[in-house]
Amino acid sequence: VRVDAWERKSNLELLRLVDEVRPQLLLVIDTTGVRPGTLGQIRARCPDTALHCVFPDSPHSLDIERIAALPLFDRVGTSSPAWVDVFRRLGARHAAYLPFAADTELHVPGGADAARKADVCFVGTWRPEREAFLEQLSDLDLRIWGSDYWKTRTRPSSPLRARWAGRPLRGEELGAVCASTRVMLNVMDVATWPGPNMRTFEQAACGAFSLTTRTPAVLELFTEGENIECFDDVREARAKIERYLRDDERRARVARAGLALVTTHHTYAHRIATLTDWLAADAAHPDHPRRAVAH
Repeated sequence: VRVDAWERKSNLELLRLVDEVRPQLLLVIDTTGVRPGTLGQIRARCPDTALHCVFPDSPHSLDIERIAALPLFDRVGTSSPAWVDVFRRLGARHAAYLPFAADTELHVPGGADAARKADVCFVGTWRPEREAFLEQLSDLDLRIWGSDYWKTRTRPSSPLRARWAGRPLRGEELGAVCASTRVMLNVMDVATWPGPNMRTFEQAACGAFSLTTRTPAVLELFTEGENIECFDDVREARAKIERYLRDDERRARVARAGLALVTTHHTYAHRIATLTDWLAADAAHPDHPRRAVAH
């Protein structure tokens, strides 16, 4: 619940803190509750502080206040390459692609758990299009992990109600489910397409064999058939599930390659390195104040 008085107070505290610390970089994640006027005052009071925004959602989630904040940032990172131009059109001066990644302390391969064993699993929030998709696979040994929306918002007669295994997974729990599941589905919805979404990286980091919605953004980072598998529709998804359930060796090979790719190139340490590269590039640009970059 957003309370105006609390937001005013928290924005004033942010302003005071930046004024006291004079950071080299103020990194704002998401921008919820951070007022454009506060960012403007920070720019006026602390002109040597770089302002970066990482927006971890699609343009669908932008409201008027968030849009008004975009031009005040030196850099805006978007989680999909398809959204870079949109953010620029909405006022971001320097929008760039900064994909999600894996937290290699949180997302790690786990041990198999017999109680969680399944052929196919989906981890994520209920959406009507996901319900329609997964219902067509409900004859398989399928489990769904997510909020109780999977029980309260699916059709009363939906077979998915019996497939709901429990609450959203966190940290080590995801690793255990990935180790106990032969095929982990990643079904993108209209709000997250074209990704890559968080599950693209997190499931791979947990050592899962991932079967993911095919998009150009996913295939820019992964190689289909080598370190990920993809589908366009439920018919192709079913065919690939059946194929890989019969081929344990190939399924394990793809999973190992996905784990190696993500832990080598797509961790949040790699994303922080990108942010520092942006900071260095801006410091050297004649249109920006000189900023000493720590190495």
